[in-house]
Amino acid sequence: MLMNSLFLEQMKELLGDEYEQYLAVLDQPAGRGIRVNTLKTTADELFELADLTVQKSPFADNGYYVKAESSLGRMNAYKAGLFYVQEPSASSAVTILDPKPGMKVLDLCAAPGSKSTQIAEKLGSDGFLCLNEYMKNRIQPLVENVEQHGISNAMILNNDTADIAKAFPEFFDAVLCDAPCSGEGMFRKEEEAVRQWSPEYVELCAQRQREILDNAEKCLKPGGVLVYSTCTLNRIENEQTVLHFLNAHDNMVMEDAGVTFGRKALISDHHIDRAVRIFPMDGGEGHFIAKMRKQGTSQNEKIRTLPQSRIPSEADAFFREMLSTQYPYHYVFRDRVYGGSAPFFEAKGCRLIRNQVYLGEIIKKRFEPSHQFFMSSYSSFRRTVQLSDEEAEKYLHGEQIPHPCAKGWYAVMWHGHALGGAKSDGTYLKNKYPKQLRLR
Repeated sequence: MLMNSLFLEQMKELLGDEYEQYLAVLDQPAGRGIRVNTLKTTADELFELADLTVQKSPFADNGYYVKAESSLGRMNAYKAGLFYVQEPSASSAVTILDPKPGMKVLDLCAAPGSKSTQIAEKLGSDGFLCLNEYMKNRIQPLVENVEQHGISNAMILNNDTADIAKAFPEFFDAVLCDAPCSGEGMFRKEEEAVRQWSPEYVELCAQRQREILDNAEKCLKPGGVLVYSTCTLNRIENEQTVLHFLNAHDNMVMEDAGVTFGRKALISDHHIDRAVRIFPMDGGEGHFIAKMRKQGTSQNEKIRTLPQSRIPSEADAFFREMLSTQYPYHYVFRDRVYGGSAPFFEAKGCRLIRNQVYLGEIIKKRFEPSHQFFMSSYSSFRRTVQLSDEEAEKYLHGEQIPHPCAKGWYAVMWHGHALGGAKSDGTYLKNKYPKQLRLR
């Protein structure tokens, strides 16, 4: 790995006696990690179903280091949404945010969804999760990860953070600002991060981070928690960005991270040394996490909830046939039917990509269910077909499955977990697994 000499000088100054150890670690293969999706399964069940060699990670209760010869993303358990592949130390930010069921939480820079899905695991179906991503080309991976993970209470937006601040003033109990950064903690995994690094790029990232943090504060309720995190190592994007923010916002104070992993941040002004640094020598690729709380009293800004929609008769009949438990909230827009475990909130002035669970749409006076309908952890199905390991592999490749049964729609299950949907003609299951997700 050929690294910029100015970067190496920076790291030598940061690490002192540990510099040589840092270089030695970078010459080793990057660690791999997974997080058990507790919306759908338990660690014990996952490790019975999937051939994985794991070791507990210190960064999250449901996080593990993993050794795997085959591609994790091709496993049946992965396609069923039972685990998420994540660099181990990346789970530290949500552990420090510590969201609770019932909270309203914003992930301001959400794609591809690693921290978003972790927040959802903490909330369960009780609470509201708003996921924003500015880059249009990063939206689709975020949507797919939310669907596969089975999240039933997430709104996905595609906006500048300033738009989010206008739409949701002092609304959220907790805000995660996992800001775009120079990615120095990803050098071992991403050669592009090494190539694009320069002092000028670091400064550009810091300017952007300051703007994003300012907007994050506007979204946060008084008494709420803001976590700022990066996957970079320099002071400019980490301690100095937090210092700039705290100097500009006397209503924000540092809080202890409440964890035992990592090491203290490098400056003590405003108690910034309560923030956590993780270097590659600490069991992860590299992260910085600062936890802050907003002081003051709430202005009680009201965000309008959308009225409950009347469910079209075609959809209502389908839901009653397929589901043993109905969604408590529904919203209908242009024949597209949405369900959720949380109220539907208005996102005024925002580009709305997904509002909780897209259940399906009315086409030619019949209801056509979506893939998300089958993947949602809230969905409890009456009509199911259970596939063997071999049949599940064929299903994920897009093949039709011989399976005599009554005609109609079914949730396709593998060891009791949904992989997607299929429609039976009485003899074969017509494969409805999305083409873009199929194994090749």
